[in-house]
Amino acid sequence: MTTQFDPAAAKRRLLQLIRERAYKDGIDIVLASGKRSNFYINGKKVSLHPEGLWLIAKLLLEKLKAHPEVTAVGGLTIGADPLASAVAALSFETGQNLHAFLVRKEAKGHGTGSRIEGDLAKGQKVAILEDTVTTGGSALKAIEAVREAGAEPVVVMAIADREDPDADAFRKQWRIESLVTLSEIRSR
Repeated sequence: MTTQFDPAAAKRRLLQLIRERAYKDGIDIVLASGKRSNFYINGKKVSLHPEGLWLIAKLLLEKLKAHPEVTAVGGLTIGADPLASAVAALSFETGQNLHAFLVRKEAKGHGTGSRIEGDLAKGQKVAILEDTVTTGGSALKAIEAVREAGAEPVVVMAIADREDPDADAFRKQWRIESLVTLSEIRSR
């Protein structure tokens, strides 16, 4: 039995999973950006969950339909790893046939010394994937590596956007598309 994918229903369910599994409020935590925060969105709590990852991949593929020039998806390890893999796998079914790549935080010290796993060609258009956007720092590291490889980032796609004003400069420079925003997570 095949059913039509309903993006609106998928987003509602994803929001529910994020609220149940990934969103914590009233805490004191230091983020990857080094900022302190009283709330946290742990995207991995959803991207490593079977239904959560399926929903994320399907919704990202829907968004990627608006970017037919994109032929590969990936981002900084570890947040982007499950996203890129799931999007690439499901893209085979949709006919989008997107390749995945992973960006290491630093070049490996053995083998080829590559900073990127996966094949990127010069001039290839790619989407940078991210679990949560705070300041854009992780995505910028991935963008830098992709550009060094000669590929061209077209869009940054994230599970969640924390709507942090510290990302305003990043937003002005790059097109950011998120599946959900902090406002949506908090509105019940």
